[in-house]
Amino acid sequence: MAPLIWLVTGTTSGIGKALIEHIVSRGDKVIASGRNIEARLGPLKSESLALLELDITAGRSNIAAAVAQAWSIFGHIDILLNNAGMSAMSSAEEASDEYISTMFNANLFGAMHVTTALLPYLRARGGGATIGFTSSSTAWTSLPFMSHYAASKAALSAYVEALHKEVSPLGIRCVAFECGGFPTHLGQPRESSSSSIAPPAFGSELYPAGLGALLSMFGSDPPRFMPGDLSKVAPRIVDVLKREGAAAGRPWAVRVVFGSDAHASIKQKCDEMLALLDRWKDVSYATDRDGYDHVTSSRYLETVSILEKE
Repeated sequence: MAPLIWLVTGTTSGIGKALIEHIVSRGDKVIASGRNIEARLGPLKSESLALLELDITAGRSNIAAAVAQAWSIFGHIDILLNNAGMSAMSSAEEASDEYISTMFNANLFGAMHVTTALLPYLRARGGGATIGFTSSSTAWTSLPFMSHYAASKAALSAYVEALHKEVSPLGIRCVAFECGGFPTHLGQPRESSSSSIAPPAFGSELYPAGLGALLSMFGSDPPRFMPGDLSKVAPRIVDVLKREGAAAGRPWAVRVVFGSDAHASIKQKCDEMLALLDRWKDVSYATDRDGYDHVTSSRYLETVSILEKE
C-alpha cells in the first residue's frame, strides 16, 4: 500500500514529537508543523518528514494559507492530527482576558480553524480521511485552578462529537484522544509570538492555600499523577487513526481515553453523574409540559449517541 500522508500540529515536543517519529517508522509520510519549526526540528527533515511553519493561534486566513501549503507538499493529506495545545493554572477570578483568549485559541479555535481549512480539500477528494484531536480527561473531570483548560478541552471534545456526525456520511472520521497525565511540556508557558500572549506563571494571590494544596498533591508523588508513557501513546494514536494494531476490528470510537488515571477518573465521573441524574430525576421531569409522557424520541437518542453500530 502507498504510504499515508499525515499533517500533525504541535510537533516540537511531547506527544507531537513522539508521534512524528513513530509515524515515519510505520512507513508513512508526515508534515510536522509548529512554531519556529525549522530551528527546532530541522535535523529530522527527510523524504518522509516535511516541516511546516504553523502557529494555530495566527487566525483563519494565515492558517488557511498554511494548510494550502501543506496539501501541496505531498499532493494530498490522509490524516490530520490536531495535537497543538497549552496548559496553565490560574484561579477563575484572577484569569485575565488575554490568558483566557490564549487558552481557547490554542486548545479549541486553532484546531477548529485548521480543520475547517482542510475540510474542503478532503471533501473534494471524496472522503476516506481521518481527523484526530488531542483532548484531555479534564474534559470530563475539571480540576480547580484549571477551569479554563478544562473548559477548552470539554468544548473541543463536544466539537469533535458533532463534527464526526456531520462528516462521517462523507467518509471522513473524527476522534478525540482524551489523555490523562503524561510527562510533556504542556504546563509550560507558550513562548512569545506576534499572535499569542504567554500565560502567567503558576500562582494565586487570592487563593494561595487552594492552589498550594493542588500543587502539593501533584508534587507529592509526580509519577503517580503522570502514569503515561510517551513512547506508548504514540503507537496507540497511530493504531486508532489507521485502524490497525490495538484498534483493528473494533467499531470506530469518537472518544478514546488514554491512561489508567484518565480511565478511572472518567469512570468515576460517569458513575457519579448517573447517581445525580437518579437523585434529581423528579425535578428534571417536573419541567415537562402537562400531559407529556416523558418518553424521549428514539430518533433523537440515536442522533446523539456516540456509539457506532457494529
